[in-house]
Amino acid sequence: ENCGDAPCVDYTFIGNSPVNKPYTVAEMREKFLSFFEERDHLRVNPYPVVARWRDDLMITIASIVDFQPYVTEGILPPPGNPLVVSQPCIRFEDIDLAGYTAGRHLTFFEMGGHHAFNYEGEPQIYWKDQTVRYHHELLTKDLGVPDEMVTYKEGLWSGGGNAGFDLEGCVGGLEVSTLVFMMYRVIGERMEPMPIRVVDTGYGMERWAWLSQGSPSAFHAIYGPVLDEIMGWAGLSPDVELLQETA
Repeated sequence: ENCGDAPCVDYTFIGNSPVNKPYTVAEMREKFLSFFEERDHLRVNPYPVVARWRDDLMITIASIVDFQPYVTEGILPPPGNPLVVSQPCIRFEDIDLAGYTAGRHLTFFEMGGHHAFNYEGEPQIYWKDQTVRYHHELLTKDLGVPDEMVTYKEGLWSGGGNAGFDLEGCVGGLEVSTLVFMMYRVIGERMEPMPIRVVDTGYGMERWAWLSQGSPSAFHAIYGPVLDEIMGWAGLSPDVELLQETA
């Protein structure tokens, strides 16, 4: 079996990116948003990182938080259906891992999310098959990643008060996406069905840029010119082997 994700497998993309060209984070964001716009998703502006519309959550930890609980509970309609957003997120729980995993974990990052809201008794927008199809098409057709390098791993994701089974998309040892099929609301330690089946996806924009550049760490992909300047002043160069061993 191949879990597809570090640390159970080594990174194979560092110095050998499978993507057809290198992208900055800004370029990858636009690539992602345009891809889904061309497939009839409404591009939505990002929400604040302070979740002012919630009294149970201080910060925006994922793109789906933009639409919890009012849209996911059917209280308000979504701004578009389907829609796409690149949402700045903060996760304090990853502070201890930031740096230690070569940038795989960040306390502040952008989550690209394409979302669909399927209402009972209405025509389905799309669900599991089309969600995976979109993801695979972006990776393999648009970015040129060979099919055999893409691994999908099943799991369960919970956040912001909802949960569902998911597929994690991994390439070259790096988890780049989580495709969640939200069907439950989480109440304490129990789960009950939601009134809407929600496609909740998270594409790590910094990880996708890192994958495309094959750089020694995600920090080089995000802050490349700044790091190059600092390294030049200090007369240093990155120890790629050390970064791979500790990531």
